[in-house]
Amino acid sequence: MNKISHREHARLAGELIEACGGLEEAARACRVRRSSLSNYENPNEPSTMPADVMVDLERHCGRAIYSAALADLCKPKPLTGCLKELAFDLAQESMDVVAAVREALADGRLSNNDLDAIAAAERDAEQALERVRGVRRAIEAATPTPQRAA
Repeated sequence: MNKISHREHARLAGELIEACGGLEEAARACRVRRSSLSNYENPNEPSTMPADVMVDLERHCGRAIYSAALADLCKPKPLTGCLKELAFDLAQESMDVVAAVREALADGRLSNNDLDAIAAAERDAEQALERVRGVRRAIEAATPTPQRAA
């Protein structure tokens, strides 16, 4: 399963709070105060939005913003494909991470957009690695193992 960074949690929390009409409106729709909601949308804060708050806010705005993104991470990816092609895809995705970092550092500073682009490239590379790993494991499971000598 893929992981989601604090920055991505903060971005999703911000989108959900905005969909509710901002901090004041969101605070009226759930059990936590405005200050806690503000912390959830701050990527430098370690706390993330609790599930019950997420449910209350999504119910309030009528859209599954945060939970849909999390659910998408849990969807099983197809384990079919040519191992060689999947390895090439992994190499390309890894190079995309390098390109995202290089582009982000070109002006000598890292913006939130730069960090988001790097995180997205990392996520794509992790998914490519999972596809390679999944197909390799499927091949191993389908291949009879020779009897080992005692």
